[in-house]
Amino acid sequence: MESPTPSPPTGSTLHGRVLVGARVGGDGSVSVHDGHDTVADEPVTVTLLAPDLVADPAAVHAFLGRAQTLAGLRSPGLVRVLGDGRDGDHVYVVTASTRGEPLGEVLGGGDQGLRYGPHTALTIVADVLEALRTAHDEGLVHGGLAPDDVVLAADNRVTVTGFRLLGTEDLTPRTDVRAVGALLHSLLTGDLRVEEGEPLRPSATVPGLPPDLDMLVSNATEPNPRYRPRDAGQYLTLVEQVLRSLPRPRTEGGDVTQPIPVVDAEALAAGGSPARGEGTPPWRRLPVLVGAGAVVLALCVAGWALVPGDAAELPDLTGFSPEMAEVELAALDMELTFAYEDAYSEDVDPGEVAATEPTAGTELEGGEAILLSLSVGPRHVEVPDVVGGTENDARTLLREAGFTEVEVVQEHSAEETPGTVLSSVPEVGEDGDREEEVTLHVSEGVIVPTLVGMAQAEATEALGGLGLTVSVVEAPSESVAEGAVSGQDPEPGTILPEDGAVTLTVSTGPEVVEEETEDAEDGGTAEGGSGEDGDQAAPGGSCSGSAWDAGTIYDEGDRVHYEGRVYEARWWIQGFPPDLGGEWGAWSDQGPC
Repeated sequence: MESPTPSPPTGSTLHGRVLVGARVGGDGSVSVHDGHDTVADEPVTVTLLAPDLVADPAAVHAFLGRAQTLAGLRSPGLVRVLGDGRDGDHVYVVTASTRGEPLGEVLGGGDQGLRYGPHTALTIVADVLEALRTAHDEGLVHGGLAPDDVVLAADNRVTVTGFRLLGTEDLTPRTDVRAVGALLHSLLTGDLRVEEGEPLRPSATVPGLPPDLDMLVSNATEPNPRYRPRDAGQYLTLVEQVLRSLPRPRTEGGDVTQPIPVVDAEALAAGGSPARGEGTPPWRRLPVLVGAGAVVLALCVAGWALVPGDAAELPDLTGFSPEMAEVELAALDMELTFAYEDAYSEDVDPGEVAATEPTAGTELEGGEAILLSLSVGPRHVEVPDVVGGTENDARTLLREAGFTEVEVVQEHSAEETPGTVLSSVPEVGEDGDREEEVTLHVSEGVIVPTLVGMAQAEATEALGGLGLTVSVVEAPSESVAEGAVSGQDPEPGTILPEDGAVTLTVSTGPEVVEEETEDAEDGGTAEGGSGEDGDQAAPGGSCSGSAWDAGTIYDEGDRVHYEGRVYEARWWIQGFPPDLGGEWGAWSDQGPC
């Protein structure tokens, strides 16, 4: 007998609230649809598990489990999960609709392909990495980042969408790093056809790009994953360092924070000047290199440098901003070309010209190349006070001081909270070489193991072997055998001090519900009744039935009590307390018990 064909999802309504619209994407495991929240009256996006996988409990568990993990992430750069669950034949995730334009459409919008300038390309990538760092810190990998998964809004906000909900078990954060490196290559070159193989180098497509950009892209797209940055956080540190070393572009009106626009790559390489768009978002407009007033001023003061004939002396550009240095060179009217490199400097502020090659006063010839060295500050700087703070805070302070290579060594410490920085090499207050690695010694503590399902004696012995103290509470459980651990606090993976405590919830088996006894022959109320009409006891009394258990898997319709209230599961759920989620949550509040 043939299995019935599932009804098309388009036009369906999930839980009487979300109307499923036309399909807009997906793969063999999921389909993505436009949707509309009829209660909030706003557009949403609906991702549905493929019909042939809905009958696979493992696939449903993995799909909803990743959706619930994604829902717990808090980052302005991540798409917001509104709800998930199962309604009949449909297993779904509902996410907020993102306003803006996918990068894939932006970069493909020109006749020859479009690209961004280095500053804006790195700014976009930094925002993407900041969002992915939040996910990586929680053990979640995107799994398939592409230009269409990065949405740019008119206010320059970057949103990462399209997290893969199945098939990511064997992927690591380095998979996402490779995808971001390929994205940076596409932003800089306009080439969306990025294939696996040798490390990518954008300067091979767009000559003249700073060498640091080649370094960023090639490191991230290295075929061997072990040689890539380990996660989004480490790659973000490198990107921020290069971003700080680049000259900041100026726009009309002098707003130096305005991003460089999307420009036509081939026209730019040919020396052309792309036209400025009208009515386009800020990140698609072409800014002027410097304001007209600055150009006039520079041309006036540059007159002293002109020498009769075809030669001129290179002026002293030390301390100039990159933009003003370019204007000075253009004023010589000798068709000079110029390039940039980073240089340490004790005297010149970061971002300003520290030196030139050739040196100031050199007689120039037409068409000569000028190398401008931009200061990144001194090479040796004082190591900030990181001892006593958290590892994440220490990394931030070191990054702000200019240290980009940080190694962490974990050590046991009975005195300090896990994750506390115990010491650093070089020590706090010493001058450190920014080219060298800073080593942080961090209190490791004890990692709490997974204990649910173990016998009480076995779990107690395991915790005792780790030096942790144990307390036990008992509670009924429908799914865990009597005498076995049905819950634990804190949860697995938590780092505790060596003398930390763990509370085990041990199952007493299924809860026994006493049958009601009839009164004498007068047909009175059952024991515990509250009057002649047989009404239930007033709310606020003791709760009967099953207490919520973090280790139990609940199906639609299952009821539990939690903190004095009764909740009913709307769909499959595990590990999420009933008081979380509100109207979009998996639990429906049935009132006090």
